[in-house]
Amino acid sequence: MRLTWPGRQVLGSNLAERLDDEVHAGSLFKLVVARAAVAQGLVTPDLRLACPRRVRVAGREVDCVHPDLGRPLALDDALAHSCNHFFVRLAERLDRRSLEQTFRALAATAGVSAPPLGAAPIGLVGLGLEGPRLGLRAWAGIVLAAMDVDASAGAGADLIVRGVRGAAREGTAIALRDGQHEVRAKTGTTLLGEGVQDGRVVAWRPETGEAVVVRAAGVPGRDAARLARAVWDAADAADQPRVRVGREREAGAGPPRVDRVPLETYVAGVVAAEGESSMPPAALDALAVAVRSYALAPSTRHARDGYDLCDTTHCQVLGAATSWSRAAAARTSGLLLARRGRVVAVPYSASCGGRLVSPSDLWAGPDERVTRTGPDPAGHQVGEWSSEVPVARLLSALQSAGHRGDVLRDVRIEARAAGGMPTRLALDGLAPASIDATTFRHVVGRAIGWDVLKSHTFEVTRTGRGYRFTGLGKGHGAGLCLRGATVLAARGDSLAEVLDTYVPGASLQARQDIVALRVPSAWEPQAATLLARARRQLALERHALGVVDGRDVRVEIHPTREAYQRATGRAWWTGASTRALGGKRYRIDVAPMPGQPSITAIEATLAHEFVHVLTWPLLASGPAWLAEGLAHGVARGALAPRQDGPCPTDDEIRRPGSLERMQEVYGRAAGCVARALPDGLASWRALR
Repeated sequence: MRLTWPGRQVLGSNLAERLDDEVHAGSLFKLVVARAAVAQGLVTPDLRLACPRRVRVAGREVDCVHPDLGRPLALDDALAHSCNHFFVRLAERLDRRSLEQTFRALAATAGVSAPPLGAAPIGLVGLGLEGPRLGLRAWAGIVLAAMDVDASAGAGADLIVRGVRGAAREGTAIALRDGQHEVRAKTGTTLLGEGVQDGRVVAWRPETGEAVVVRAAGVPGRDAARLARAVWDAADAADQPRVRVGREREAGAGPPRVDRVPLETYVAGVVAAEGESSMPPAALDALAVAVRSYALAPSTRHARDGYDLCDTTHCQVLGAATSWSRAAAARTSGLLLARRGRVVAVPYSASCGGRLVSPSDLWAGPDERVTRTGPDPAGHQVGEWSSEVPVARLLSALQSAGHRGDVLRDVRIEARAAGGMPTRLALDGLAPASIDATTFRHVVGRAIGWDVLKSHTFEVTRTGRGYRFTGLGKGHGAGLCLRGATVLAARGDSLAEVLDTYVPGASLQARQDIVALRVPSAWEPQAATLLARARRQLALERHALGVVDGRDVRVEIHPTREAYQRATGRAWWTGASTRALGGKRYRIDVAPMPGQPSITAIEATLAHEFVHVLTWPLLASGPAWLAEGLAHGVARGALAPRQDGPCPTDDEIRRPGSLERMQEVYGRAAGCVARALPDGLASWRALR
């Protein structure tokens, strides 16, 4: 079952009646024990118990099946790996009445009527093997209420949060590990008749407010987590647009099969076919953005065929996704390139031969100056190639493509682009007597082999048996050069820098975001440029933070300081204010800048505020220094230097008193965030 939390709205279910069968909680109840122990002050930073791998409780032997961690376990370890020994011993220290009070309070939060714990030994109750019986739907609400704790709420609360996060990262629910969301999870297993296992899992994504509950007879909780992951993956795929792919490589003589492929699945498959596992992440990410843009850009290429794209080099080769291609698709989820608000199809090739050509030279379309032309600034090594084709085979290929004539007397280049690349070839003896170079390459590729003309940069000479083609690079040489991108990424260039190098005429944005802009009349001439910059900045920060869920953001630049203060209640010297409007909607109010309108200054302000928009679901309820420190660092492109000493209080952050004091407090907060993230920005969800 999928449901919202908070809210408990059911989004989808299968065999929902099974979730109402009354059962013991199993290890799900360990979360109730943990909350009760924290409430009673039993959990301290020093509380650690060595696990002997088995525990005896009320005359029963219960094994611990988790890995040997090689250390005594703290509460977070015990929750993540569901250590039976730890929770028996912890339950035995609890006051039974206080445990019942915690259970009832959590049940009330979940809207559930809590039965009494009963008289069973407290150790067995603590393991969820005895005591109250409820439907799993009710248990799920109680578990979600227990998970929904603020990590900054006091001693022990942070250990509970770390424990349920750890379950999904490395513990019993590791199948739910997700680099794009924070996941909190708890598994449980009980025994039905004749020793049959009955697994269950409750998992929650706080960022999206969505939970999954699975009960799976015959398997342990760890396998129930795998089923939960499949439920989430299917739900995520259902939210994506579909790409209609014509399977021309398998078609033979008949029409190709048409598959409706989820967008991100399609991107991962093309990246696997067109890229290489050895490419640095920034280069793979640039390829993924280009693939996604190509798939979503308006096109009539296969309009008459009943599908959007084919699976050959005519469009984009679609292969089987790999772990590294899926990672690139996930890191860039939804990111694409646009110009004047429209998605653009950005071509790419394996190697440009050292010189980038215009797409209009290849495909005779309008020259929109979207991609770079001229020498490749990456300066990568250029591979040479050579191949020879007998006259008879080349003639047969051209005849199959509609050229008439029985004797091919000569093939020569009759027109070139500015950089020397052939654009048209003469075919002496045939009618039509010429062919554009792109079509010629496709004719040869389909009839003789795609390895004959490896690139569009080639020369042709007559030999005794036929024609020799020699050239540079691999592919058409327009747009994104993958070999060049690999060189730039290896030097340390970011995704943005790689794309700016090869696609300077398009701007990055996220498919899932809505950004609206309201400006004073003095800003109207620059409004379109500022909107594109704002969308780009939000997309780049989404990529940096690994956030995939969409945002609906309304930005208003106020004409006067007075108007800004009336809208926000903020001090006159502040620059902007962000607030959540509910759901995924946010509003950013921006104060006017002194002097002439400056896109650069507004862009810097929005860079800070967009971090709040992206991290709000996780950080808004925590200490203020977390959100402001992270925004201060990310907006500047890097985390601040680590800083020792106390972090700013909420009062210091919210009421600094002056611009100078605010800047000093934000700088301290950024230093505290850097100290809290020794592994870098990728672990920002561990803040709180």
